[in-house]
Amino acid sequence: MGEHRNEWTRVEAEKGISQVLDAAKELGVQRVSDGDGTFEVRFVSSRRKTRAQDYLARGGPIDE
Repeated sequence: MGEHRNEWTRVEAEKGISQVLDAAKELGVQRVSDGDGTFEVRFVSSRRKTRAQDYLARGGPIDE
């Protein structure tokens, strides 16, 4: 995907749904507008991620 974007018309999204889904996964929320409002497409990972803050707070061995 060469173009970074997060807003699509409904027609664009219907023609390029795989690009919309890939962009949601890689770039975050994608907005698809039609005449009545806006859809928000977001990717939610099935893997549980540890926040960096939590990981670093655990500490670890210090080599001396």
